[in-house]
Amino acid sequence: MQVSFRYIENHFWITAILVFVALLLVIAKWNKSALFHAFAGLIFNLEFISKKFSELRRIEIFEVLLFVAGLFGLSAFVYVVLPEVNLHTDFDIFKYFQILFLASIFIISKYLIEKIVGDLFEIENQASKYLFFKQSILTWLSLFLLFPLALIFYFQDFNDPYIIGFCAILAAVIYMFRVIYYLINYQSNILAYSFYFILYLCAFEIAPYIILFKVVNIT
Repeated sequence: MQVSFRYIENHFWITAILVFVALLLVIAKWNKSALFHAFAGLIFNLEFISKKFSELRRIEIFEVLLFVAGLFGLSAFVYVVLPEVNLHTDFDIFKYFQILFLASIFIISKYLIEKIVGDLFEIENQASKYLFFKQSILTWLSLFLLFPLALIFYFQDFNDPYIIGFCAILAAVIYMFRVIYYLINYQSNILAYSFYFILYLCAFEIAPYIILFKVVNIT
């Protein structure tokens, strides 16, 4: 009788990341349950944004927990969709943490630079609200769209570039639609500083993507 051994894949690290993200969400919900439910519906309405704008703007533990969880979720999606990643092999935690580190540096530094420029343009209040909204949308997409997709792609060993591209484009379209919707809804607060705000948008929402597009084409 010939004995055959069944190969069991090691999903320890991706499972640990899933548990960690879930734990952060549970703590955030426990910290502010009503606000968490408002955040969960952010993509459909602006209740969460309205509640936060009615408060004195300060960074709270609730926002930090969601931000960290979103970074882990976004990094997981980027890791899974990278063409050089072989989903047949074990989860490369070192490559994942490299992506997590770069994503954290990029998002945090971009946020700080935009905030500083907003202060220089004397539109600190408008820029802070805009930045908070953008980051909230990105966190929502990372947690409730990109991270679940990353888990599906990883556990199903799925790497169809067309489907992955469609999901990435869908996330980008949702992000842009919500940002435009925000600008329309809060235009009364922006019109008084329309010139500076347009310069601000061109500098940080249009120019970086044009540069990135040119760099990708050159390489």
